[in-house]
Amino acid sequence: MWSDLSVQWKTVFDEAWRAFCFGSTPIGAALFDKSGRLILSDRNRSREADTVNREISHAEANALRRLDTDRFNSRDAVLYTSMEPCPMCMGMILMGHIKEVRFAAYDSYCGMVHLTKTEPYYIGKNINCIYVGSDAELFQLTIQSYYELRHIERGASGKVLSKFFVTNSKAVDIAKQLYKDKTLDRLSQNDVPCAEVYDLIMNMQTFSHK
Repeated sequence: MWSDLSVQWKTVFDEAWRAFCFGSTPIGAALFDKSGRLILSDRNRSREADTVNREISHAEANALRRLDTDRFNSRDAVLYTSMEPCPMCMGMILMGHIKEVRFAAYDSYCGMVHLTKTEPYYIGKNINCIYVGSDAELFQLTIQSYYELRHIERGASGKVLSKFFVTNSKAVDIAKQLYKDKTLDRLSQNDVPCAEVYDLIMNMQTFSHK
């Protein structure tokens, strides 16, 4: 439940939910120092009115662009993100000298953390990528599957959702249940905080299909 989450994951999921409320891909990211102090947080801004290039306005990228490296050594930062970083964000993590990444959910569609084990240049940079999974992944893949269901309704192929189903079928099942009545749309329109949305999803997992 929300009360069991660390401040790091509460920060990240708050950003992911804010992205959802703006109609953007619901992914959040945050940079903390080694002692657990928040440096900054950001979100995917692909559907926000003042975003210039919506295609590359990813949560991790937006956070890393804002990191003041004159004031803070990026090697001492820990990047928390609700979704496994994509090719672009992994490149920024590498070139931005981030040494530790913690991500809530695997992205079986375009996640790229495997590069840290397979590509010599990445291997040499010693980036430690830590998968969290469990309830954190369930929440992230539920709200992101819900987002993908919107695209399917508008004519998208559904290939992303099929990948998510392989990773976490329970999250996709819950998203489909919520989408029937557009529950998350209603909650976002009513400014319901992420804490309530998170607990709703956690409570629903008991009733999802196996």
